[in-house]
Order: sequence, then structure tokens, then C-alpha cells
Amino acid sequence: MPLLGTLIFASSLLGFDGDLTVLLKFGSDDPTAALTAHAEAVLNRDVTPTSGQGHDGKYFFLQALDPLYLSPDEHAVHLDRPEYRAQRMLFPLVAGLGGLLSPGAVLWSMPLVNIAAIALGTLGTARLAQRLDGSAWLGLAFTLNPGIIYSSIISGAGIVAFACAIWGTLAIVDGRSRSAVLWFVAAVLAREVMLLYLVGVCCHRLLVTHRIPWALGAIPTLSVFAWMGYLHLRLDSPAEVTEIQEFGPPFVGILDVFDNWLSDPIELAIILGLIAMMPLLALRAIQRPNPLAWGALGFIPLATLMTSQVWLNFFDISRAITPIVTAYALTVLTAPRRTRDDAASPS
Repeated sequence: MPLLGTLIFASSLLGFDGDLTVLLKFGSDDPTAALTAHAEAVLNRDVTPTSGQGHDGKYFFLQALDPLYLSPDEHAVHLDRPEYRAQRMLFPLVAGLGGLLSPGAVLWSMPLVNIAAIALGTLGTARLAQRLDGSAWLGLAFTLNPGIIYSSIISGAGIVAFACAIWGTLAIVDGRSRSAVLWFVAAVLAREVMLLYLVGVCCHRLLVTHRIPWALGAIPTLSVFAWMGYLHLRLDSPAEVTEIQEFGPPFVGILDVFDNWLSDPIELAIILGLIAMMPLLALRAIQRPNPLAWGALGFIPLATLMTSQVWLNFFDISRAITPIVTAYALTVLTAPRRTRDDAASPS
């Protein structure tokens, strides 16, 4: 399992002489040139840029240098959307060892953390597939999920978030309620949108046990709001900055970029396949209810609200709705559970 994650990262370095800074995705046309200059200053070396404006890894790198924002004027001031970026705290917190690692060490720790998260998520998915009467080989539905692969390429937080959600789901199935709460706290602090996944899991628990899982739903949710409150005290976002830019009216983002897809048949086929997977997952979740499928359901309405900047490329939309692909694979390729209850309530 670690081998697959390592191969994904190694392939990203091909053609760049193994320069780890390429994984941070500083863009050659980056509008935040000050961020690149600051990174080069703390690293005391040049970084290797990629084409375009770059991607998430550059922000997580700066966050990992001060993940608790004890000196926000040193690193966080270079974030384009400070409170939005800082909300996803777990990955940079772990990668930066709470801010104790040097910038050079963070270059190594970021890919190592994501490699470990890929291995953890793959193992958890394999065990979850077995609990659903499927093959352990279905753990590859985590590793080979395009959203996971692309998150690894840009050093994003989605791998850690989904791996934690998978283990939280497995804990639910195994009846380990306290472990489930802790795993979901980690998941939502890695990526706040995993609250949608948590809502689906809680609805499934209500369906199965006829009891509201108060602790499972409330504790992770409160952890997100507590961290948001802390950030509000530590960070000052410029008034002209729009923190949330990824959401808009339903279906508008899809319609805005449809003509762009027509120019690339492969892109069109892949994205249409992903869109087709959404109603099919919803149908399967009704026919074969399981917490993984119900957790992923919240990402279907979320997808309709994504703006054109997310829907423009399969690269971005696949990361935004990562749980859908893995949940669909496990729900379709495992046997329906007819008689066995999957856990006691973690309420």
C-alpha cells in the first residue's frame, strides 16, 4: 500500500530532477508572486514552478510552518484567502509537526504524510469492503480514486480528510463509537466539507438504529466551529477578499463550462461518466444502504453548486467530490446486506 502512494508521488517528480518543490505547485503565472518569493526566502533556494497559477500545495506549505497561527504576520499574511485556507488545519499541523519542523523538513514531511494517508485509507477501505461482504482488493477504490491521485499531485489535504472519514466509517460499522467520533473530528478539521459526509453517516445511523447519534454529529461539528472561532481571533482577512469562491447557483457552473468540454472528447467522456455516477450512487444507496454510500450522498447536491472554476477540469471536480467514486465502487461491488446489522449506535 505505501508502494502505490510512493509511485504516485514519484511519477509527479519525473522531469523535474526529483525536486520536491514541484509538489508544492507554485505557478509560473502565479498572481501571488509575494508568496513564491517568501517561500524561496524561507527555503533559501529557488522553487520549481509549474505551469499556470499553481495549486493548493503552496498554501499548505506556508501553513505547515505556523499551523497554529502564532505569528500570522510572518507566513499566513501571504495566503490568498486566509480564513478559508486555515480552516483545513490537520494536514499542515501534522506535516509541520505543530510548527516545529524547518521549511526544508516540511518539503519531505508533506509527501510522506500523504503517502501514509493513502496507505491508511486503502487499508481502511479494504476492511470496510470486507465488512460489506466484499473483497479486500476493493481497498484499491481508495488508492485509484482520481480525486486521491490528483490530491497527491498537488499536495492537498483531501487524502488525509477522506482517510480519516473511512476509518470513522469503519469504526461505526464495528460499533466503536468513541473512535468514530475522534476519526470524524480529524476528518472535518482536515477538510470542513467532510461535514456533509458526517451528516450522511448520521442519517444512516438513524435509519439503522432509530436513534439520533448526538455525539457522533455534535462533537465533530463543534470542533469545526471552535477552530473557526480561533481563526477569527488570530487572522485578519482583507475586506476585499471573498473567502468562498467555489459555490454558486445550482447547475450554473456546469452549464458555463459545457462548451469547453466539447473541445476535448476525453475530458467530456470522463466528466459525463462522473455525472452519471451520481444518480446511480443515490439509487444504490437506497437499494444497498451502508454508511459509506450515505456519507457520499451529500457530495451530489454539493456538485451542482460548484462554480465553473471547479467544473472546468476533471482534475478539480474529481477532488471536490472524492467520496463519490470510492463509495460507488464499494456499493456496487459488494453484496447487499440483508440480515446483519452493522453496529451499535454511537449516540
